[in-house]
Amino acid sequence: MRQFDLLISVLTLPEVSYLEPMVRKMIDGGNKIGFMLFHEAGAEILEKHRIPYFNMFDEIEKCDEKNPTLADIELLRSEFGIVNFADLYVHEKMGYGRPDEDKLGQKVYAYLKTVDRIFSENDVRSVMQELGGYTPNHAVYHAARKNSIPHIFYEPAPFKRRVVFNKDSFFSNMPEDILAKTSSDQTKREVKKYLGDYLKEQSVLKPFKDAHRYKDQSISKIFNMDNAGRLLRKLKHKYLEKKREEYNEIGFVIKDAFKRYFRRKLISSKYETPDYSEKYVYFPFHVPYDVQLSSRSRLFYNQEGFVEYLCRSIPHGWKVCVKEHPTCIGGHSYSVLRKTLELHKNLTLVHPGVNSFDLIKNSEIVATVNSKVGFEALMQGKKVLVVGDVFYKGKGVTFDCDNLVSLPEVIRKAADSSPPEMERIMDILGKAWEWSRPAELFLLEDDNMKVSAETFYSYLKNSGILK
Repeated sequence: MRQFDLLISVLTLPEVSYLEPMVRKMIDGGNKIGFMLFHEAGAEILEKHRIPYFNMFDEIEKCDEKNPTLADIELLRSEFGIVNFADLYVHEKMGYGRPDEDKLGQKVYAYLKTVDRIFSENDVRSVMQELGGYTPNHAVYHAARKNSIPHIFYEPAPFKRRVVFNKDSFFSNMPEDILAKTSSDQTKREVKKYLGDYLKEQSVLKPFKDAHRYKDQSISKIFNMDNAGRLLRKLKHKYLEKKREEYNEIGFVIKDAFKRYFRRKLISSKYETPDYSEKYVYFPFHVPYDVQLSSRSRLFYNQEGFVEYLCRSIPHGWKVCVKEHPTCIGGHSYSVLRKTLELHKNLTLVHPGVNSFDLIKNSEIVATVNSKVGFEALMQGKKVLVVGDVFYKGKGVTFDCDNLVSLPEVIRKAADSSPPEMERIMDILGKAWEWSRPAELFLLEDDNMKVSAETFYSYLKNSGILK
């Protein structure tokens, strides 16, 4: 039996490159840390520095139940306390066009059994991974909960160059101890400066790891040196070196990029510039199939359906303005959007070039499932309608809709109410700042690597996980 103070599950090569230096320092400090590797190309890095790891594809091959029956799957679901087995594969089914539920169910079964076996055969005292909605993310999370092993997700914070950690939950929320206390004077000064910079720059939050995707869906977004480099690395790993990884759907990704390009061309005639003299509700589309929807707010997976209902719920004479997420322009069905636009004349599909800051600023209400745009709207002092699960919900600064039947009533209440008091908003911003910690995920610059190492180490030490 091997002992691990911390096992880190990784799905991509950038994760390995980012985490490896800080893990070496933690090991030098007397901590026992290893990786669960779902990307075989990362093995060379770990072996070079003698960091222990489990090759998860080799481990999965050891699973002797390759074709579980429905009874086997149901028994496993019950043992893990999983309510709906399909929740564990819907992200891959929809996001990667994998309609074969039998095959997906078998994959989830094998991954759950494999991770559970690793945890039961070793002394694993905690687990950590980046937030994600893929099968490995769910398997590691649910196996940790089954074995009573503390589990930590890390993800980008609502502030630039900061991260948040969430323990033992797929959902993101500020800890009770932070909510119960008053923010320090230092925090208030930092938040005031950040808010001032945001209002001056009028720019949206772009995490470094996704920054290359913040472009209109043009040919230059598909054909560029960055994408060429990524494609060559993928082809090399998959076909020359025969190395396995979770994100290996090369053909699907290429076809999807061209599909979004042609959708963008088709829908271009429907784009409009909003009339800021009109009253409107702004709804920013989330990334289709994102974990924020597939795992955190499943009811709103079909965003187009919610938009249609929103058009029927706003006050007479108002409009709904929707804008595609800047990383996924062309990601929505052209036929569905076209029919909805034809049916509801109070719906405006905003051109991708329009600044989201201006859409927020001139709106009456910003409606969101659980996006960071809702948080930015609070920073502008706007009325925010929340229909999903998000950390700034239920804090006294948003209009919360917990039952869609009551959506028109909640919208009317928001329309008739004054914006939240800035003092209360600043209090929430301060608490969110103290919950977050400095780090830019996967940015390998020296200064950021030093800051990130300190951030991860201090969190894990203060949580009682590391020495």
